[in-house]
Amino acid sequence: MQVLGYIAVQPDWPIDVANAQNDVEGEHKFWVSAYAPAEPSLHTSVRATADALLVDDARIEAQLVSARQLRLSSPALSIPPGVYTTPSLTVACTQIARGTGVRAFDVTRPGGLVVAGGDDGALDVYETHGTHRVRLDGHLGDITACMFFPSGQVVLSGATDMQIKIWSACDGSNPVTLVGHTGAIADLCIIGVGKLVVSAAKDGCVKVWECGTSSCLHTYDVSVDPVNAIWYDESALVAACEDGRVVVIDPRSKVVRAEFGAKGGPPMRSVAFDAQNQLVIGGRADGVVCVWDMDSPEDTKLSFCRGHAAVSVIRLVSQSNVSHICVGTEDGQLYIAALSDSVTVIEDMVAFDVNPITQIRITPSTTSRPHIWAAAQDSRVCSF
Repeated sequence: MQVLGYIAVQPDWPIDVANAQNDVEGEHKFWVSAYAPAEPSLHTSVRATADALLVDDARIEAQLVSARQLRLSSPALSIPPGVYTTPSLTVACTQIARGTGVRAFDVTRPGGLVVAGGDDGALDVYETHGTHRVRLDGHLGDITACMFFPSGQVVLSGATDMQIKIWSACDGSNPVTLVGHTGAIADLCIIGVGKLVVSAAKDGCVKVWECGTSSCLHTYDVSVDPVNAIWYDESALVAACEDGRVVVIDPRSKVVRAEFGAKGGPPMRSVAFDAQNQLVIGGRADGVVCVWDMDSPEDTKLSFCRGHAAVSVIRLVSQSNVSHICVGTEDGQLYIAALSDSVTVIEDMVAFDVNPITQIRITPSTTSRPHIWAAAQDSRVCSF
């Protein structure tokens, strides 16, 4: 297993840099911390001047790349140079109390609307420039999952009240409620244009629903323990289980194709599936990300960690000869990694300090990589 060192930086560092460049009176400094395997953690400060970044401890090197990007490294701790990016856009979810934070969100593709929910049983739809559009109020428990249908005008949501609801993002009406789970909803997927949806819950079941008739077409009894996350592809339904397994089901034959991990092992909290490269990727509660080849479920192709905080979300950023994933953890880390024979961290995204990352969404862009949207347990959704 690769144990990766990393550097954390104060999320609002651009303010200090801008103040120094604009000759604002006073000292302008921000903290950085380095964490390396088998080494004491290193905590120091970076002082910003009009034309340079000066690190108080020479074991960390800092370079300004742009107004929103730093390059940080620690040769002394064998931490290679990495790019640290701050948000290009922040949507303030003003209807969500900061104490509860954003528990689930989604964004239309391309991004124009954001839907977000917290601990009060309601969701809110915002335009990405911040205007509040409509409230979706009807759940009786904390919001745990939400998604826009491909049209961008309809929202799917799930909560701890064991219900799944379909909403109009225009007027807030709720024409459909799907009932059948006996545990809190954990995750949701939409199949194709949205005639069918898939839900996972803490009752250990994954259900396929027909929206038009509000009926459950099939129930997969995946585990006696909770199913924490799912990933749907036309060739595979993948479930991350609290019992330590990732279970892959063929949605056409409805039979289990393979199981990864081990029952009784560290709980699986997140999952992704790279159909092009036939890779199954699972994030564990102990901070380890495991990568398996679909043809070799008994052998772990690759595993790595950056600390011991649970891996709360994994999203596939791109599928090519080398898979790129975005990883979010419960101590606020958010980064893109390239998976080959080893793992290489491409970019860290900085916004949430140590707040747990609760959701990541990927939308297309015209740049070299897609837009990364993320939320944590505060009242913001950020785009990088």
